[in-house]
Amino acid sequence: MEAFTEYLSGIDEPQERERVEEIFKWILEKFPKLQPELKWNQPMFTDHGTYIIGFSTAKHHLSVSPEEFGMGHFADDIAQAGYSATKGLFRIKWNEPVNYELLEKIIEFNILDKADCNTFWRK
Repeated sequence: MEAFTEYLSGIDEPQERERVEEIFKWILEKFPKLQPELKWNQPMFTDHGTYIIGFSTAKHHLSVSPEEFGMGHFADDIAQAGYSATKGLFRIKWNEPVNYELLEKIIEFNILDKADCNTFWRK
């Protein structure tokens, strides 16, 4: 979590900061092999140098980005969870519950799908 200290301190609303910390801690406990990194001022998790999932905060929500391929693969699950989405991310409103089951499926998929990937982004 040390990689995210400065980013987290920049989240003014204490409840939002705590929620993001909770999600990041959950990811690190569930997927201890993932590397927390801050790139382009965005917190993300990587595996063997390849992007797995990233986050960004906004006034009304937390954005979650599993890359466009992951978004396409999980589009129905994301919609069923009630999250709004674009082709590259979905949004968890601050007042909505976090669907940890969905996050786990997305992260597991990206880890497996990118196991042999030797680039940061999918090609």
